[in-house]
Amino acid sequence: MKPSIIVSRQDPAGLNIRDILVGVHGFNETTEMFNNSPVFAKQGIKLYTVEKPTIDSDGVDKEIEGDWIIFATRHQAASGKKCFCVHVPGNWDKAEAGGSEKTLCRALPGVMKEALSKIDGVYGGDEFEIAQECTHHGPAIDKPCLFIEIGSAEAEWTRGDAGEVIANVVNYLCMNKAKKYKEVIVLGGGHYSQVATKLMSRTEYAVGHVCPKYVLKALDENMLKQAVEKNGENFSMVVLDWKGLGTEKSRVVGMLDSLGIRHERYQRLSREEHE
Repeated sequence: MKPSIIVSRQDPAGLNIRDILVGVHGFNETTEMFNNSPVFAKQGIKLYTVEKPTIDSDGVDKEIEGDWIIFATRHQAASGKKCFCVHVPGNWDKAEAGGSEKTLCRALPGVMKEALSKIDGVYGGDEFEIAQECTHHGPAIDKPCLFIEIGSAEAEWTRGDAGEVIANVVNYLCMNKAKKYKEVIVLGGGHYSQVATKLMSRTEYAVGHVCPKYVLKALDENMLKQAVEKNGENFSMVVLDWKGLGTEKSRVVGMLDSLGIRHERYQRLSREEHE
């Protein structure tokens, strides 16, 4: 399973990461062109630059090589907080930022777990928060993929040290096959999922899709089945951010029981870790 990397010409963080992959990590320019930009490569792994924003690059996986895709991008938030993030693209409800309505991409929970661990190891500071976000935005593609991001404002997107952290991690993910983990889905909680981030860093579980509290009303049995199908090859269970389910607790549990999907509250798993 060979990855490929995609950045956008419109994304300063992506170009920052690309330049470091080329200048420091040995991705060399080839004679191949894609979207009017040169393709770079290292040991058969290709780095592409797209003209459109990455979230609007529907179907790009059909135009490039690679079995799975790393989108290296900026992260933008009104809070402006400094962060390094990973997440799966896809839409639980309407497609308000690219992709297709009620369509999730295929997740790479183990790769994302190792990405977060590697970010923590390479960075080692406290200026940037390290987090897993919920599943959100485009593009709509069929190949498994993840976003790895620098946030949350232009001052961070173009920082050499921030770009080096993510470029280092992207290079590592490309050069090393991820281990196998027990893969889970998280339901409930905020956009920046504290439960998912804790599961990734403190347990044997790897998190793929995350459905936050603010879109739970759109979650139905079809979306749950799609999330399980697209969560990876080693699906174990759904982990519930119990407090973060709000008024949807009974409805969500009822759907999971109806579909025969194993589920557990994170708070109980957390207690088990310390017993």
